[in-house]
Amino acid sequence: MKLLVDIRTRKALLALAVAASASVALPALAQAPAIGQAPAVGQAPAIGQAPAPATTAPAAPAEMAAGDKPVSYSEDQATRGKETYTRVCADCHGDDLRGGLIGGPPLRGNAFDDKFANGSPASGLFGFISTQMPPDSPGQFSPAVYAELTAYILKQNGYTSGAALPTDLDALDHLIIQK
Repeated sequence: MKLLVDIRTRKALLALAVAASASVALPALAQAPAIGQAPAVGQAPAIGQAPAPATTAPAAPAEMAAGDKPVSYSEDQATRGKETYTRVCADCHGDDLRGGLIGGPPLRGNAFDDKFANGSPASGLFGFISTQMPPDSPGQFSPAVYAELTAYILKQNGYTSGAALPTDLDALDHLIIQK
């Protein structure tokens, strides 16, 4: 019996030495598929097998939590927001929200989506605008005017109108910006 234990111990030590010298992590070996079976993405291949191709599919959008719903705004809010935007914001952010001559970042398209959309709460966008804009006098407008500006930006990014956008950050936490 002792001889059997010694042989198993030696085999285990030999396997450890081989794994260490090949710079292969043991957890990866434990997860390797059987020979002839394709490895899953992120799974180590079997010995002598090519790794699985990397996936380029985008991650699935985050699921909305209970009580969350898609963001919406009223058409009246977006119309009033456009008037304020044209008067106060267009010089920096451009007439088409794609960036202006003074260097304000784009508020439309991928630049907008990367920063404020893709499942983020509307409170992030509203909170940023209402506390940081305009740069020379942040917070100068009422919450209603900031909601109107937010509504106009959402409209220009293709979001659907519906119920009016609230001005309360707690309520905006449950409105999700996602297409």
